[in-house]
Amino acid sequence: MIITIIRTLIMYIFVVGALRIMGKRQIGELEASELVVTIIISDIAAMPITNIEVPLLTNVAAILILMALEVLLSYMAYRSTSVRRILYGRPSTFFKNGRFIQSEMMKQRFNVADIMEELRGNGVCSLSDVEFIIMETNGNVSVIPKQEKSPVTAEMLNLKPSPVRLSYIIVDNGTPVYECMKHLGLNRDWLRIQLRKHGLKSVRDVFYLSFEENTGKVVLIPKEGDGK
Repeated sequence: MIITIIRTLIMYIFVVGALRIMGKRQIGELEASELVVTIIISDIAAMPITNIEVPLLTNVAAILILMALEVLLSYMAYRSTSVRRILYGRPSTFFKNGRFIQSEMMKQRFNVADIMEELRGNGVCSLSDVEFIIMETNGNVSVIPKQEKSPVTAEMLNLKPSPVRLSYIIVDNGTPVYECMKHLGLNRDWLRIQLRKHGLKSVRDVFYLSFEENTGKVVLIPKEGDGK
């Protein structure tokens, strides 16, 4: 039992580290080759956990090879459009200039019901409002509305809104984020002042505290009831 726990911890830490090195994409945004590598790594990692007789080092070596291969191919795809096309393919246009590209839909086995589902998922009710429908190389479908149906922007109205200010988390569920504080030039004394302003005794009583860069706006939300 203890051996199984140790092997599980080792493989968990190793696989998480490997996936971090390979990149930060979400599962739904993985290219086909990346998804295949992820699935294979998960299978290889499970083998020494469920079967103690399987050598741990052999599986670690296999994962390292797959990780190195994926990193190498990703770098080659980054440098070369030809490699990128071979590995990831090209986007598929399903709708353009008011008509369906039926040959492309048949090639990707994407029917009209699928198209309408994607439209609703993007907040579009009618094909007459759409300029393009494109399936990206990762399988996500982009719905591009016609210009007159696009959301109104400040530029269209000749407005000059205030610049966007980045807000940093200073306290996350009772835990100070000292890296952000250091970046903003804030210290513990500043934090204690904020606590006193809101009648709080400890940073552990803070659920959320943020600081808006340049403006200095502070938002503090204390923990509720049992959270204190």
